Formats: sequence, C-alpha cells, structure tokens
Amino acid sequence: MTNHRSLAERQELRLYRGSGPVAVPVTAIHGGPAAGKTSLIDALAQMRDAVLHSVTGWDPYAGPVRAPHLGFPDRPTEFVAGFVAEGVPYTYGFSVDNADVTAEWLHTHPRSRKRIVFERIGEQIKVGPMFEAARYGITALVPLVRPNALLLSLAGQMYAEALVPAYRWFSSMLEVQRGAPEPTEVARRLGGHISRSPENAARLLLLLRAAELGITDVLIAEHDPMYADYLRELDADIAGTAEQVELCAGSPAHADRLLRDNGLTPLVLERELANLRAARDALYSRMVARRGVGLNLVHTGIDTPFDIADESAATVALLRLLPTMLDALDQGLVLVIDDIGAQLQAEQTDRLIQLFQNPETNTHGAQLVFTTDNRALIDRGNGRSQRTRTAVWQVRRTEAGVSELAAL
Repeated sequence: MTNHRSLAERQELRLYRGSGPVAVPVTAIHGGPAAGKTSLIDALAQMRDAVLHSVTGWDPYAGPVRAPHLGFPDRPTEFVAGFVAEGVPYTYGFSVDNADVTAEWLHTHPRSRKRIVFERIGEQIKVGPMFEAARYGITALVPLVRPNALLLSLAGQMYAEALVPAYRWFSSMLEVQRGAPEPTEVARRLGGHISRSPENAARLLLLLRAAELGITDVLIAEHDPMYADYLRELDADIAGTAEQVELCAGSPAHADRLLRDNGLTPLVLERELANLRAARDALYSRMVARRGVGLNLVHTGIDTPFDIADESAATVALLRLLPTMLDALDQGLVLVIDDIGAQLQAEQTDRLIQLFQNPETNTHGAQLVFTTDNRALIDRGNGRSQRTRTAVWQVRRTEAGVSELAAL
C-alpha cells in the first residue's frame, strides 16, 4: 500500500515466511498509540471496499474514494494484493488519484510464471495473450467502466468468468473488522451464526463459558414463520454442499464420480457453497430487520436474561469476535481485526488467537491478521516454539509524521 492515511511511502505486509512462500496462520502487528496500526487495517478494508463497491457505491461524478496522507494529497494512492483464489496465485492492484483510476492490473502466477489477465493504464485496457478466449467478455465491459471505477468491480458484478475468481476472493475470502462494536450488529452476527446449526450454538456457548463472564446460555427467538422454511432449506443445502466439498477434497475418486454422474466439479461446488452462505446471510438479515434478533443472554444467579445492550464492554467485545472467528475457521477465510484485545483480558485474547495457531482447530487454512498495542500478546509467544506459525510486525511513526512497517 502507498499513500493511505499515515502510510505515505510504500509499505508491504507479508502473511508468510520464507521465499517459498509458506503462509502463516497468524500475523501480529504491534505498535504504540497513533503509530499507524489502524491505517494499515483501514488500507485492507479500503481495497476490499473499492473492489466490491466502486461501481455501485462511488459517486460517478466525483473522484475515487481514497484517504491520502494529509501531507501528500496530490500523490496517487496504490494498493496491491497477492492471494490464492480457487487454487491459482494472483496479484491484483490499482492506483487512483483525485480524479480517476490511473492504473489497474490482474496477473496470475501458475507454476511461478506470470501471466497477464489484464492491464489498464487510464482508459486503455490490454488483455493478456493467455486469456484470448476471455477477451470478448473483458473488452465488452471496457465501454461500461467509468474512469473513476475499477474494472474488477464491474467484471465481478457482470460475471466476466476470467475475473470472477479474483473478485470472489475479495467478496468471500477476506473479512476486515474495525471500529467500535455496535451492539445491534453484534447481535445480528451472533444470532445468524447460532441459528445455522446446533453445533454452532454448542461450540460458541462452550467458548463463552470458558471466558468466565458469568454467561450460562444464549437465547434467540424462533425464526419468523415467513422466513423459517426458506432458512431451513438453505441450511440443509449448505450442509449437503459442504459435505460434498469435503468429500471431494479427501477423495479424488469421489470428485471424478461427481463429475461423471452430475457434471459438477469441486470448483463449481465451492462457488455454490459461497453463494448459498451469502444468500442465507442476506435472508437472515432481512428477517432481523423486520422483527429483530430476539437475542438474550442468561447469567449465573440472575433470573432475568440480559439484552446485549445491558452487557459489559468486555462481553460485547467477545460476542463480536467469537462468531467472526469461528466463521473464518470453518470457511478458511483471511480475517483482519484491528485492536484485537480491546476491552478483553490478555488471557482471553490469547486463547482466541490460539484457535488459529492450533492445526486441530484451524483445519481449513484460515489466517488471522491483528493489531495490538499490548506487547504482552506478542511476548506470550503467540506461536510458542512454532515460529513458522506466526509472523510479527512492528509499526512506528517517524519524526516526519509517516508510519513505517518492519518485520520483527
């Protein structure tokens, strides 16, 4: 990232170790107050938001949404991300100034060889020779993309097949959590997670009880009859599709049989699973908007259940983290959290981090990226002797008023 908030100069955050590279499940970012930790997390959120919403959410008659360093308002802002989508390594990036998208590019790296999917300079877009078959689908969008919007954003919404994997990575595989918790949103996310299955509810309640906050049970209202049947059907479809994905991952013979009998590939199943989960979340949110979550928490020795608004700041912070983390572990997401230990004891936060470090609880390759100003969370040795399982970075603010990132 370059020229975003306090990150004036180019900074690179690597979620791996070695030249291999080998991804690490936990990346910790430490720094003092006002060092620039939130600027770093905000950069990840801004890149994701641009990919998903530059077409529909940005003002078509204004410049791109950006937040340059106040000392360099006329310099361009640039974001670049390397990631693996649907088994293929990608590099995607874009540069914006106060008026337009000045550059945008997407490359793949199969077998460590760079292949250009597309490269955009201003209004000129070049499709790589290896993607000639996709040329029409991409170039057909060129007249439709605004100078102040991203081609990947438009291509994802218009389902240009060659660009879909990269777009879906930002929409389905990356989640950024920042800012103060809003109790209504915490209740919605918690209710949605619990309502998906009894197993989800039991696991979350076990972790809540282990936190020793006095909570003995979590109650949510029955589904609105208008939505209950649809939610039940979606939950059954999600469970069945997830089972097929797991079977394909563990048995090539099962994958071959599924292709032969039903014409389905593991990739199609994974996309369908992501679509079903998104549809389920959207339907649950619509139901909640109509009649509320109906979430209450039962405490030891107190007959009347608590509303989430009655809970302590520490409890609300934990209720916010738990469903987000458990979803990330279940789905193999990249989860980014700003100020992970806010309102929580170091021991509680440490136990949550260990869920990602432990191969027995992190079976789908999820990655946790977090910031903290609590050196104890770093010195506790998150990763213990397993140095290959954690990367630690330091953010500091220089005398020139810019933030710098360095590996420890």
